[in-house]
Amino acid sequence: MGTFYGNVLVARTCDEVVPLLAGAGDPDGEPLRGYAMAVGPGHTVICPAEGTDAIGLAGPLSRLLGAPALSAYVHDSDVLDLRVFVGGEQRHGYDSFPGYFDEVETDEDGNPVGAVAEGRPEPVGVDPEAFLPLAAGPVDRAALVRVLRGTPLDPQDGEGGRYVFADDRHHDVMATLGLDAARLSTGYAQLSRGYLPGGTVAGDLIALGGAEPPAR
Repeated sequence: MGTFYGNVLVARTCDEVVPLLAGAGDPDGEPLRGYAMAVGPGHTVICPAEGTDAIGLAGPLSRLLGAPALSAYVHDSDVLDLRVFVGGEQRHGYDSFPGYFDEVETDEDGNPVGAVAEGRPEPVGVDPEAFLPLAAGPVDRAALVRVLRGTPLDPQDGEGGRYVFADDRHHDVMATLGLDAARLSTGYAQLSRGYLPGGTVAGDLIALGGAEPPAR
């Protein structure tokens, strides 16, 4: 079984973000529950608890905070979905595996045909410029393009020159933006169980909406 998680990156410090989140709710109007962590000099990741969709959260947060927001969703280590929001509106979308959730076309013997049978299709939304408002400094655009297209920064993270796991691709996208990639390629479930990213201690997590401290 692969990895599942969703989170939201905002281009604001924790000191700016957390007080505003105290009165914020999730898209259903419930108090926002989860964790916040610093992931750069002026950047925060919000890892909402189960039941709060990161994509649905990112738009309102971008409006509330007056800053770009990036939702990230990894499904079963197979798909990386990234969406950039500004002023409450989605400005860009990236999908590492378009068609993954579609009904698979099969031949008369029940074998898959088309892109699924031939391997993973090319990702959509490979536009480095769309992600620059979330960067912590200068970005190697060529490296970011390679990662978005599916070429690992470290060849050992791939197979046949391509990423095997979507969470590794997410990690590398964040690394090329100069952010704390280990913290950004995780979610509430892992954190709540005490699986903390390298270099992170429980005290680095800010609990939101009554979230329990990570398990020890």
